Amino acid sequence: MLTATFEVFGVGHNSVNLTVFALGWSLGWLLLWRTRTLPAHPTAARPPVAVIIPARDEAHALPHLLRPLVEQRRTGDRIVVVDDHSTDATACVARTFDVDVLTPPPPPDGWLGKPNACWHGALSTTEEILVFLDADVHPGLTLLDDLVAEVHSNPGVLVSMQPWHRMPTAYEQPSILCNVMTLMGSGAFTVFGDRAAANVAFGPVIAVDRTTYDSAGGHAAPAVRAMHTEDIGLARSIGRSRLFIGSPTTTTFRMYPGGFRELIRGWTRSIATGARFTSSWLALATAAWMCSVAGGWIAVPLTYPLVAWQVWVLGRRAGTTDLRAATIFPLLVVVFTFIFLSSAMAVVFRRDVRWKGRDVDARGG
Repeated sequence: MLTATFEVFGVGHNSVNLTVFALGWSLGWLLLWRTRTLPAHPTAARPPVAVIIPARDEAHALPHLLRPLVEQRRTGDRIVVVDDHSTDATACVARTFDVDVLTPPPPPDGWLGKPNACWHGALSTTEEILVFLDADVHPGLTLLDDLVAEVHSNPGVLVSMQPWHRMPTAYEQPSILCNVMTLMGSGAFTVFGDRAAANVAFGPVIAVDRTTYDSAGGHAAPAVRAMHTEDIGLARSIGRSRLFIGSPTTTTFRMYPGGFRELIRGWTRSIATGARFTSSWLALATAAWMCSVAGGWIAVPLTYPLVAWQVWVLGRRAGTTDLRAATIFPLLVVVFTFIFLSSAMAVVFRRDVRWKGRDVDARGG
């Protein structure tokens, strides 16, 4: 009876398909074996921090970032919002929070806007520790203390965190697979630990000591200033990075509140470029897992619930993941495939992606 049932679902005559699926499915667990959150480091004293926030058209997002940052600011800390020639009230909103607001010169030839903003923000400060935050980050209450402690524990290393991705609406759920692939591609959360980590960083949260930053050329380094994935460029210039994931109770962000089109453009801008800097074995392993998600259940329909469950579990490690979205994962695969192919074509054919009123080279530098 059991054999007959399996044959109905295609398992009895497709043992090879089942074996291939099992291997790919297992890779998913091995590639995102653990989540490492930034350790809490309660401390009575720490060196001053310069927080640099590059912001372009972020008037709506800044209050959620600046309010908790100002509350945890200590004597000697500086918070600098670098208004990257916004077309909205970014600078006006920032000034209501008693922080420094800087407008840099326009990016010169060979520079992109965000590296230019980060560089001028760093030049305007003298503090020992530099922290770069994207404007859409919602920081945990002790984020600055914890970042400083981690930087001091790992001299010469860039410390970076991917915040937990809040996705409260249905149109944001296609980011589930993008989130998971981003964490897998970093190599920092595999069963092998840091031994498998690629030399990358997560742009939303970066911390580094000034000596290390200056020695690597900072955001003015040739490998950084022309990249829209400047986080990866900076990590590669410094040479060593240590990566963490946020949690829903600590540091979070919401990437694309502006709608589905913004989500597509945002991921198209970066996902294929990020894949270029992933090690070959990580890229192959991640691709094998995606193939098991995309096609394994077609070859062996009985595995559909296993894939849906895995997408839900792994997705929750990176951000909000609705169980209903996980159960229709083939639709998520379709959207992800469209995003990746669009991004890859932009890289191969040197097409620009429109982002915040600027044309961005999708090759990333």
